[in-house]
Amino acid sequence: MAQLIEMRDPTRASLSECIDALSSWGFDPRERESVAHAAHWLRRLGNDRVFLGDLLIDLLAGFAPSPAAVDAISSGGPQSIVLATPGRGNFCIRANIWPAAADYAMRASGARAFGYGTAHDHNYDFLTLGYFGPGCEIEDFEYDGHCVIGRAGEAIALKRLGRTRLRKGRVLHYRAHRDIHRVNPPASLSVSLKLVHTQAVQGWLSHYEFDTVEARITRVMGSGPSETFLRLAVALGSEEAKELAQHFGRSHASDRMRLNAWEALSACAESEHAREGIWRQAEASGSRLVAQVAKHRRGMLCG
Repeated sequence: MAQLIEMRDPTRASLSECIDALSSWGFDPRERESVAHAAHWLRRLGNDRVFLGDLLIDLLAGFAPSPAAVDAISSGGPQSIVLATPGRGNFCIRANIWPAAADYAMRASGARAFGYGTAHDHNYDFLTLGYFGPGCEIEDFEYDGHCVIGRAGEAIALKRLGRTRLRKGRVLHYRAHRDIHRVNPPASLSVSLKLVHTQAVQGWLSHYEFDTVEARITRVMGSGPSETFLRLAVALGSEEAKELAQHFGRSHASDRMRLNAWEALSACAESEHAREGIWRQAEASGSRLVAQVAKHRRGMLCG
């Protein structure tokens, strides 16, 4: 389950000091010493009780500490503020603002806009620290993401682990493709700090939403711009694009891109018979994920 990292260091660190320390050491979630070092500096940043408020005032007033930070207020989702981009290391730092059920932002946008109520995992490791307020209540689950094919509707071996609350000062380590959590609104407005491990391959790694009652994957997430570009190119009718989609469908390193390529070809098929032929090719293309989806699609067309 998500690991609680105990520490009682009362010293404070500025955002720039935290970034410098993490840039020097890096953040490797596979190494216990690296995780402990990162958690130590995240906790020290969290001990600075004024830095985030000052930063928000600067952002709102147009006096952000760097030109890039002007856009940071909207770059990580409706409640996420990017404090440090991956430019200086294999990490980024965010502040997440969590409205309560009665807050206007919640009533105006709905729970899903803030990720509430949906069980999901991540395609990256991260540390999270309770910074302000009572903190969100979190339902924790565990599974082995390396044992799943990655298809919507797929059954998984899910372990229910109970509930926790991200109280002020508490640090948790969530593991990629292992820890599942469902975040519920706090009793009152709360803020957490999040240190995310980043890597070049991350954009090709899927992550999922889950039905924790049925223990199934309900939604595959993580698609990137390359998949959208390929779909658009194939839809516009280019023969070169169709040839590239065929090539990707058989040999791309990402199973998700392989499936995307076959779906693009299927979408522009001229008849049901042609569409069935595309999925027949896909079924024999060498990917377990594609084969399962293709078999299901052929069954729907032939049934």
